[in-house]
Amino acid sequence: MKVLNALRLFYIRNLIKNENRIKVLFDHHFFTNQYFLHKSASEAHMANILNIESQALNEITVKNYDLNFNDLCEKYRFNHFWNEFTNPLNAGLPINSLIDASGFKSNDDFSSLMSNRKEESKHIIIKEYI
Repeated sequence: MKVLNALRLFYIRNLIKNENRIKVLFDHHFFTNQYFLHKSASEAHMANILNIESQALNEITVKNYDLNFNDLCEKYRFNHFWNEFTNPLNAGLPINSLIDASGFKSNDDFSSLMSNRKEESKHIIIKEYI
């Protein structure tokens, strides 16, 4: 396994163009490590992790995912929340714990997201039940 990881790291550092390397690193941290679930997740912090400017981070997310960084975080937080909410294993858990585990800083942040994105939320909910 160590050899495979070493080869992967060598490939990322030396053979991929800089722009693609940053996207691979972004995908690793954001999706694989589920960065969006961290309460401390922020545009400035992620840019610091990738050693790029915040503007460059937003250019990457807009180019590849059609959303700025903060909207991408909100989307994946909500998707995570909805997956946990609809999981029968979590039936006995209070909704506050699911909101908390989805990376929202507070219930107010979750409520704000829901009220500001009613149509998007409705489509996710309808898609799950129809």
